[in-house]
Amino acid sequence: MSLTIERMTELNNGIGPNAMNIRSQATRVINGPMPARVRKELMAAVKAGALGRLPKKGLLPEIFFHPDHLHGARDRQKREAEYSAKCIAGVVA
Repeated sequence: MSLTIERMTELNNGIGPNAMNIRSQATRVINGPMPARVRKELMAAVKAGALGRLPKKGLLPEIFFHPDHLHGARDRQKREAEYSAKCIAGVVA
C-alpha cells in the first residue's frame, strides 16, 4: 500500500515526511534553492516547534535541525562557513 504525502503528514501529527527526515538526521544544511512545497512544509514544522531553523547569513548556510540539537546545528553551520571561505580562498590564491 502506497501512502500519499498528505496521509503521511496526517499520521505524523501534522509533520510532513521532509520534516521527519530532518528530525531523524538531526540537521540538514540548505545551500541552494528548494521547491516551494518543501520550504512551506519545513517552515510549518518550525512554527509548530517540531524543527528549529538557523537562517542564512553571509557565508553561513541555512540549517534546519531537531530542536534538541541546537548546539550541533550551530557547530555545523560554522564548519560549513569555514569550508566555504577555504574554497573561495583557494580559488583566489
